[in-house]
Amino acid sequence: TSTIIILSQDRGDDREPLTLVRTAAPRSINNMTIQSIQELVRAITKRRLSLDEAEKQFDAIMENPRRHNTAITTCASASISAGVAILFTGSPVIILLSFLIGAGVAYAMRVLGRKRLPAFYSQVVAATIIIFLVAGITWLGNTGGVKFLTDVNPTLIAIGGIVMLVAGLMIVGAVQDAIDEYYVTAMAKILKVVMMTSGIVTGVLIGLYFARLMNIDITVTPERVGLRDTSWQYIGAIIIAAGYALSNHSRWIGVVFAGTLGGLAWYVYLLCMSLSMTSIAATAIAALMVGSLATVMSRVVRVPSVAMISSGVIPLVPGMTIYNGLMQVVNAKTSIWTLNEGLSTLFTALLIALAIAAGASFGTIVGRPLRRTFVRYRNRLPRQKLTSN
Repeated sequence: TSTIIILSQDRGDDREPLTLVRTAAPRSINNMTIQSIQELVRAITKRRLSLDEAEKQFDAIMENPRRHNTAITTCASASISAGVAILFTGSPVIILLSFLIGAGVAYAMRVLGRKRLPAFYSQVVAATIIIFLVAGITWLGNTGGVKFLTDVNPTLIAIGGIVMLVAGLMIVGAVQDAIDEYYVTAMAKILKVVMMTSGIVTGVLIGLYFARLMNIDITVTPERVGLRDTSWQYIGAIIIAAGYALSNHSRWIGVVFAGTLGGLAWYVYLLCMSLSMTSIAATAIAALMVGSLATVMSRVVRVPSVAMISSGVIPLVPGMTIYNGLMQVVNAKTSIWTLNEGLSTLFTALLIALAIAAGASFGTIVGRPLRRTFVRYRNRLPRQKLTSN
């Protein structure tokens, strides 16, 4: 349940059950570690290892986990912000600034994580840094005489960094836990989402307040930003998905596969929208494609299916919608937006998250029998056998 693991062994009628309760300490996601453990499990099920050998290999995996270096993961996180910018604008200046701000925020989050700062305060600090940087860029363009920054839209720059912080994917995970009937875990994740998004709003308000104290005119609003050309949207979606996979220490083949899934998901989404479907239905169908394809192909490319699903649906996650809803609620009394409009936008984001979770979950259900069929045909060949689990 959320952060508690309970293991119980029934040892027969003559002995009491053996029950262990452990608290699961939060860890950063490392897809290469997950894949190494999955390969160890497959070796155990094939009876290739003794208990002592399995324990030694497991200890080696956990003591010396494979991971990408800090520079690579920082650039990967920054590429998510750049990919978001590519979805909405063709300005090289905005894309570059989004990448640089994303890199700075990713590095700051890493430092704060090492200092054991709670996630809420990390979100506050990161969001404040984003607004400070945007305010500085606005000042340089309007007052500092830097011509290429004059027409830069501060909202677009802020969105690139803030969407990286928005807990949209955790909403998807919480909804999927609820679908799978893990209600305690789902409620815990939803509360975490509320706290982390509240941290983002707090950081944005602090940044705007101090920017106004310094007489810097900056307006970060929930503008209706239009998407860019279709071909560039595909590039943005591929970069977002591949960057997320790389930031979570996926193998390089997994990064390529994740980028491919992200591009396909965006293609399916746009195709469904062109057929006059709602964004919620289009998102669900795209997520279903990601879930089924990742489940079928995970054994072939030897990457965890859950990692590929998480990366593939990242371009679909309603980060922009959550951001707009939050800003509409915060600015309800001082702008043309009303509180009801803000709540309606947030409810739309929740429905999109539900559609992603339901589509991805059903996609794994569809993909498992297809994978078993593939494995059966594969095992008929005179090669090393696979397993369908």
